[in-house]
Order: sequence, then structure tokens, then C-alpha cells
Amino acid sequence: MTVLQDISKNNSWNLPTLLTFRFFFAYLFLNIFPFPLYYIGTILGIDDLFSFYTDWMQQLSVWVGKNILRIEYEIRIGPNGSGDTTADYIFQFITITVAIIATVVWSALDFRRKNYGTLFLYSRTVVRYYVIATMFSYGFSKAFTLQFSELSNFDLIKTFGNQSPMGLMWNFMEYSDTYTRFSGYAEIIAGILLLFRKTTVFGALMVVAVMFNVFMMNMSYDIPVKLYSGLLTIMGLFLLAPDLKRTLNFLILNKPVEPKELTSYFKKHKLKITTIVLKVLVVLFLFYTNIDRVIEGEKKWGKKAPKSALYGIYEIENFIKNNDTLSPLTTDTIRWKRLIIEKRYSGIQTMNEKIQYRKEETDTISSTLRLISYRDSTDVQSLSYKLKDSLYFFESIYKGDTLKIKAKKKEREEFLLINRGFNWINEYPFNR
Repeated sequence: MTVLQDISKNNSWNLPTLLTFRFFFAYLFLNIFPFPLYYIGTILGIDDLFSFYTDWMQQLSVWVGKNILRIEYEIRIGPNGSGDTTADYIFQFITITVAIIATVVWSALDFRRKNYGTLFLYSRTVVRYYVIATMFSYGFSKAFTLQFSELSNFDLIKTFGNQSPMGLMWNFMEYSDTYTRFSGYAEIIAGILLLFRKTTVFGALMVVAVMFNVFMMNMSYDIPVKLYSGLLTIMGLFLLAPDLKRTLNFLILNKPVEPKELTSYFKKHKLKITTIVLKVLVVLFLFYTNIDRVIEGEKKWGKKAPKSALYGIYEIENFIKNNDTLSPLTTDTIRWKRLIIEKRYSGIQTMNEKIQYRKEETDTISSTLRLISYRDSTDVQSLSYKLKDSLYFFESIYKGDTLKIKAKKKEREEFLLINRGFNWINEYPFNR
């Protein structure tokens, strides 16, 4: 909000302040609903309790895109890991349009209103707890290095120029647990500061700083969370709005700032006690659900996830097909260059650098490795393997061809990025 007056007091607001509040009240409500109601589903163990609303809004976005915006290509909906889809932009178009209409109608019907002090107090609280929940969600995922886990074996063999901007940024974060945790702690601390009204201004400043940095990274590295990170930055500014003038006076203008009187939500003592108890329960719930989520996530797909017995990178030294030794020509689409086995998926890299991703199953008792195609579950390549003098020997009959493969495992520590480590003393820059 752009109006430098104390809107938390029940004084007479000027017209720009009234219009700004009405717009952002409607806009933010449309963006955060059904928060906090969907936590009812979490408590009851019904994750899709409010899925009907999400489904309806997605269908509305498709309809608006086709019939109003005249978008001719397919508008895809549903979870796909991106928050910047066509449907997401259409949804923002809808919310902004509805918020503008709501502001006009609201202003016409309620033109005598002098202020919305009470409504702002409660709406700010809802936004505050929404941001708290989001900061905890992102923060714990980073603090436990779940969002940015570790460089995969595929990352280590990837050539720099063939990375996407998002992949480059992701690898940058995954390399350093220290920086990832630092980023997570910053988000958690921002959320904790927002829990208390006396530290809300400091928390809002941290949210704006942290989320604007995230927004700029998303903009700079083409990460598809641009809309949401921008929205969270706006929410941080919304929380800061009533104290913006005081903050500028204190931090920049070198003017005295008087203590701010915090308005109580309720006058009755019992209601105050109930509010405190409810707040404690909400905080405990947020901490418990997030910690439980990241601990389980670590075990399933994080650093503590189980690894295959053959986990690693295998450099192919010799490749024989039907008793014919194939030369390592860089144009060959048949001869293997590497066999890469990760935690949740594996792949065969041929000499032309292309990777065929496979699901992997290893049986250490029978010493067999099964590589299953993701596109066709009946496409299965079964290989027997044995280890001799630090070399791995694989044999297979696949699609009528007899394959004999000799490979050497390349340890992760052989990569400079892994073995360089941290050094307090650097006599010369080590920039490679």
C-alpha cells in the first residue's frame, strides 16, 4: 500500500487509502482462500477437502482463457511443478479484475465509511498467518535440505552449457548445504517474527527482503514460481503498510518514532485467554506438520533415501554387441558411454550424449540389474553383473542382441566439485 498514514488507528482515512485497502482486501482474499479452512482437512486426514474449489477455479481459468482471452492453444491444468502456467496467469487476471470490480462496487455502496480499522486488523492477521505458514513450509524444506537436496549423479556428468537456467540455479543451491540452510533459517525466522505483533514490522521487512530475493532469482533463472514469490512479496508489503511511515522515519529519515499502541482483538479476558491458547496450538501444529513432513521427505527422496547397491556412475570401457566390439564414436547411438544409477531413477548415456532414463531394480543375491523403460513397462533389460579387480562386467540379451559390457565405477569424490571442499586459507584464487 502506498499511502503514508497510520491506517491501524480508527482515524479518518483518505480516499487513496480507502481504495487501496478495498482492492488489496479483495485481491489477497481471492488468492489465499480457502486458507485457513483447508487445515481442517489436514487435521481430519482429508487432503482434498477443498479440492472442489481448486478444481472449479481451474475450470474457470480455462473457460476465461478460451472464451474471453481467446487463447487458441491447450490450457493445461493440474499439478505439474510449475506455478507460472497459462492457467496461473489467467487466474491472476481473474483475481485482479474481480478485485477492481469489487473495489468499485464496494466504494459505491460504502462511500460514507471513514476507515476500516477493525477489518484491517483481522484481515492483516489472516494474511500474517498465511505468510507464516508459507515461510515455515519453504524454510523447513531448505533447513532440512529437502527442497535442494544434493547434486545427483546426473548433475555431475552434465556439461555446463547444456544446463537450463533453472537447473544451473538448482545445482548452485544443492552444492552448498550451508547456504541452503542459511536461506531456510532466514525464512523460518521471518515466520517466527510474524507470530508476535511486537515484532511484526521486523518480520515483514524480512519477508519482503527474503521473498524479493527469491522473486529476483526466479526472474533471473526462469524458475516457474515467479507469480507466487511476487505475491508473497506483496503480502509482506501489505503487512508492513500500517508501519511504513514509522519505518521510513526510523531507518531513513532519522526522525523520532513514538511507541505504537497495539489494539487488542478482544476486550473480554476469557476471549483473550482463548486466543492465546489457540495461537499456541496453531504454532505447535505448524511446527509439527512441517518437521514431520521434511523428516519423512528426507527418508523418501532426500539425503537419507535408500540407495541402490549399484548407486553410482559407471564409465563404459568396452562394449561388445554380438561379439562385435563397438568403437567409442561420438556419433554412435547404440554404444553406451555411461550407466548412471541414482536413488529413484537411472539412465543409459549413449556416445552421442543422449540419456535414456530407466527405472532400476537391483538384486544383490542373484547379481542382476533390471532397467525398465518409463514409457513401456514391458520393455525390460536384464543384466547380470560381477565385480573383478575394481571393474564391473555386465552381460545381457536384449531384443535379440547379446551384450557384454566392461565398466569402471567413477566415485563422486573424483569430481573436483565434490572433493574441493571449503578452505579458510586460499593463497591463490581457485576459480575453474
